[in-house]
Amino acid sequence: MKYISFFFALLFCAFITSCGEDDYIQIDTLNADGDEFYCNQKVKVWLCLHSSDLWHTDYRWTCDGGTLTQPQGLNEMTWQAPNVPGTYTITCTAMIGGAQETRSRKMYVSSYYFDKFEKSSHSMSLQSGTTSSMKKESDGNQYLQVKVNSSTEVTRYVRHAFNDNELCVPFSTRMKLGFEENVPNTDSITVGTKSGQPTLEYRWNMRADESNSNSYINRIRLIWYPAPLAAGEVYPCAYDELGNKVLSEEGTEDYNIHVEVQYTQAAGTKVTYHEYHKLNTMNTFVEGIHQTVSMSIDENENFLVYVAGQEALRSSIIQDVRAEQASQGALYINNWELYIPNGNSGRNVPVVYVDDAYASNSGVLE
Repeated sequence: MKYISFFFALLFCAFITSCGEDDYIQIDTLNADGDEFYCNQKVKVWLCLHSSDLWHTDYRWTCDGGTLTQPQGLNEMTWQAPNVPGTYTITCTAMIGGAQETRSRKMYVSSYYFDKFEKSSHSMSLQSGTTSSMKKESDGNQYLQVKVNSSTEVTRYVRHAFNDNELCVPFSTRMKLGFEENVPNTDSITVGTKSGQPTLEYRWNMRADESNSNSYINRIRLIWYPAPLAAGEVYPCAYDELGNKVLSEEGTEDYNIHVEVQYTQAAGTKVTYHEYHKLNTMNTFVEGIHQTVSMSIDENENFLVYVAGQEALRSSIIQDVRAEQASQGALYINNWELYIPNGNSGRNVPVVYVDDAYASNSGVLE
């Protein structure tokens, strides 16, 4: 009887050995949802392979930068990119029994943030009363088309929230803009009971940090009339609280660019600073022509604007406000908004082209 038991034990060992020898892994590809990524972006990655037993195949993921945010053991993973641009490596090892194979992939993080709108999903959120659709140009380039759809509001925004408590100046944002239809003029807009100006606006909403001691710049706005003056049109004049005209930085009574900085003092009081400019640098939009506009604050706290790669405005307003308020700590950015105008009484609503939205914390975007 002992010989029979010994025989079956040998047979079982041989069976186990032969099963191990039959295990195999063959990795076809390690894929990622895209080829270029921005800082802190969450990216889906996955492994395609052949295995002797896919159901029981195990997976181990590693990376040399960023964070893996899903549980181990699956053939897919979510990688959150680090907050510093560079090239990083993701690696996955697949295992079944005694067989295993490893594959790596380079992950290029090009900037702090971008959205080229090449996919139907995008990271811009729309304020209520705003509609958007994805469109394609004749060369196949995809972009976001936006317009206001409101019977009560003069302007509406699209927004990108950065969701990074450590994001601070120096910082730069840039977007390619244009008008598909109804380039606005300088006439005031009335929608419902509200009135306003037919301007474009970049806005940074800021956040407080412990280093600010509850006294900080809470909002920065760049507002401009986008189109050249047509016959019979005039730009507006600015007035102070006493009704006196405020001259532009160039010495004119009228202006076409407005920079506003709002400061929150430690007691909670908000103080707003204005700077007006009369420049022929940003008011060049015509129907069907699209150009980049960037807004930046550099490492010396200069306020900079570039249009189509050329410097359009340079100001010391941030430095001046911080000095007057004896502001401490850094300037922290919460989100970036693009405000677009409605049509007067909801008619001739401007249709806005948006593409190539970028943000950088490693240099001024031109």
